Parts: sequence; structure tokens; C-alpha cells
Amino acid sequence: MTALAEDTARRGRIDSLDMLRGVAVAGILLMNIWSMGSVPGIERNPALAPGWGLADQAVWWFGMVFVEGAMRGLFCLLFGAGFMLMAGRVSAWVWYRRTLLLIGLGLVHGYLLLWPGDILLVYGLCGLVLWLARDMEARPMAGLGIACLVLLTGLTLGNLVGLANKQAFAEAAIAAGVPEEDARVSAWRTVEASVRPDPELIERSRTARAGGIEANLIYKSEVADQLNDLGYSRVWLLDALGIMLIGAAMMKWGLFGADADRGIWRWMMIAGYGVGIPVGLAEWGQLYAGGFTTPIQLLSVTDQIGRSAMTCGHLGALLLLWHGNGKPVQGTGGARRILSVFVPAGRMALTNYIGQTIICQWVLFPGFGLGLHAKLSHAQLWLAAAAIIAVQLTLSVLWLRRFRQGPLEYLWRRGTYLRRP
Repeated sequence: MTALAEDTARRGRIDSLDMLRGVAVAGILLMNIWSMGSVPGIERNPALAPGWGLADQAVWWFGMVFVEGAMRGLFCLLFGAGFMLMAGRVSAWVWYRRTLLLIGLGLVHGYLLLWPGDILLVYGLCGLVLWLARDMEARPMAGLGIACLVLLTGLTLGNLVGLANKQAFAEAAIAAGVPEEDARVSAWRTVEASVRPDPELIERSRTARAGGIEANLIYKSEVADQLNDLGYSRVWLLDALGIMLIGAAMMKWGLFGADADRGIWRWMMIAGYGVGIPVGLAEWGQLYAGGFTTPIQLLSVTDQIGRSAMTCGHLGALLLLWHGNGKPVQGTGGARRILSVFVPAGRMALTNYIGQTIICQWVLFPGFGLGLHAKLSHAQLWLAAAAIIAVQLTLSVLWLRRFRQGPLEYLWRRGTYLRRP
């Protein structure tokens, strides 16, 4: 057991991990709110949202380069780290009860609470596999995680090969005498359909979200079915499992503790941002240059590289800001005080994650609520997200002054241990 795990057993909580969870759950909302508050594809095609002013362009670029995938990655790392802390002190039955409860909550979240983009179902399914790796040494565990990401990249590279094949077929058809325009339209029709706006789908989204509870439930359930099919699920599962394994290995190496080598965090930050920022600019710059209507072929190669690098960059930077730059003295300056506001929210990460859905999907955007769906620009949606985050940060502090844990955390723990926490 690492020194950090021993410290956890004594004190019960690790403030740095709670801070990271709080930052991650806030960052996840910044991306989710675009899909929650507008029509399908708004993040890949900003023209679908009202307005495209300077502020909208600024938040879109910042979100796609610094937030997209990276905050989800940070959350996965923390799930893996939390698993490693728990694995040494619970039985398999306790762990599997915990993950089965998470799977059930994910299904409720995705199908009944109107958020088909739920991550809890994926985390629960990964948790069933994660237990089997608990006794692995850190290095092979991290290697297995990287292998999952490499395999996922291989699957997406298959899509790139498909694009090349379609182009080759088009060239062959032209050589055989088929009119060039007909050949290329036929070859690229399915490719363009995956990135071009679908007016029928957009209108259906608008109509359903402007309707009552029944219309919203039917529409969102259909979207959840699509996202949970085998094609999507294998991507989400490999993505999450790979990063969870890396997070568990990092916990074994003691990289989350105050006594960790600051040089490792600095290299994580420098290398992570040094790779992640240029890759992100190149990826989304390709989409921007194509008018948001052409496939981003670069993503097939760089998606996991860019987002994993950005996740590591964020992790290194946040740990340096939290613990300070000098070993072993913890940081006590302004950066730590600012980041400390995320600690209570991180202790209630599950409650806050579900709470974001309830606020957005049941109050702000649906027709049976305030009816703001597809009426706000990118920047306006981020202002709404900032307000939600501020409210949750405040409520988390007030709640934890009276209770030891959030309401959903209490129920999850009660179901896990079958006794009162």
C-alpha cells in the first residue's frame, strides 16, 4: 500500500483528489451544456447555434482545445485512482455491488433523467473489468491501459482507411467513364452524412425538446439507444478503461500524493501541454478551415494522443498549484486557496454531476421548463454553465457543513456496504 493509500485509511479523504474531481465535474459541464442546451452536433458545427460572434468563437476554440475529452479523461484517471485506494480494503462482492449500483444509476440517468450522454454506465461496466487488474504491478497495468488506447486508435484508423477506399473507388469509377461529379458524390455521401447537419434530425430535436415530458423521454431514450449500441460502446469502454488503468497505476506509483516528485508533475505539465495544445489546434483548425462540414481525418490518428496529453498537462499543473513547487512543503498561496473552492464539490461529485443534468434537462432547456433549448449561443451557454457551477460550489459547502457526504454519495455508499455509513 502506498503512503497516500495509508493516509487515506487514516483520514478517510484526500483533499487533492477531491479538488481534482471538483475541477473535472465543472469542466465536464462546460462541454455537456452545449449538447444539453442546443441541437445535435453543435460542438462540431457551431453554425447550428444562434450567434457566432467573437465571444462564441473564443469559448468554442478554448473548449475544443483545452476541455473537450480532457476533463472526461481527468475524471477517468481519478476513477482508476479511487479504485486502487478501495481495492485493498474491500472484497470483490463489495466492489461489484458498488459497480452494479453505478450501472443502474447510469441507466436511470441516461433514460429517465434525459441525459443520453451519461458516463456512469460506462464507468460501471469498466469497473467490472477493473477489479481483475487490481493485483497487477504498476508498470504492466499502465501498459495495459496504453494498449487499450492504442487499440482504440486502431479502430478509428479503420475509419480513415474507409475514407481512403471510398476515394479510391471514386477515382476508379471516374477512370471507367462514370461522370466525375456522380462518382465523387456517391463515394462521399456516407462520409459527408456523418458530419453535415441533418435538418430532419435537428428539427426533431427542436420539436421534442420544446414538448412535454413524454416527448422528451421518447426522444432522449432513442438517442440513448444509439449511443449505447455496440459501435459506440466499444469506443467508450476502451477509452475509459484505458485511462482508468493508467490512473490506477499512477496511484500505485504515488503520483497523487504531497510527497511525489515535483519534477514528474512539471514534466507532465510541460509535455502534456506541449503535445496537447498543438494537436488540438491542428485538429479543430482542420474542422474550422473546412467550414465545419468536412471530416477531420487527423482525428483518426491524433484523438487519443491529443486528449491524453492534455489530461496529463492539466493533472500536472493542478497538482503543482495545489501542493506547491517545493518538496515537501505544501502550497499555501493564492492558487491553492482558489482551487480549494472545488474540494467540497469534488466530495459531492456524483451529486453535482446528476444535479447538472436535472438543472439543464428538467429546468433550463425543455419546453416543460424555461424552454431555452436552441436559443442560446456558445458563450451564453457557458455563462449558464458558470452560474450552475457557482451555485453548486456554494451549495456543496453549505451541505457539507451539516452532513458528511452528498445525498447520492450517501445512498451509493449505503448500497455498497449494506449498512449506514
